Amino acid sequence: MPLYAAECVYVDVGSAVEVRGHEQLRRFYRAMLAFAPDSQVRFLDVYGDGRGFAAEWIWSGTASGAIRIDGDVLPCPGAAFSVPGVAYCTLAADGTIASHKDYYDMRAVLKQAGVLGEAQPA
Repeated sequence: MPLYAAECVYVDVGSAVEVRGHEQLRRFYRAMLAFAPDSQVRFLDVYGDGRGFAAEWIWSGTASGAIRIDGDVLPCPGAAFSVPGVAYCTLAADGTIASHKDYYDMRAVLKQAGVLGEAQPA
């Protein structure tokens, strides 16, 4: 939390979730770790300046808890996943993160995690 401004805005574009402030951000991270307790984010590249930065990453883990998508709670069978993504962040005047948006393909996470099956031909 020390990296984030007190009034930060975090948007997880893949799951259409927006949280504001440290308490909501803590709840979001707890939910992410409940979904995949062994979550790892490996940063590949970071580009930026004094106003903000963009970072390319890979999120991986084992989907062993439930996940809430569009109001539905989906159980996960414990399969591994690994997806690329990009974070776009702006900085507050004190250098903390004011806004953070993560872009990635949630459908790929759910397919790899065994939550979504293959589409059936029409």
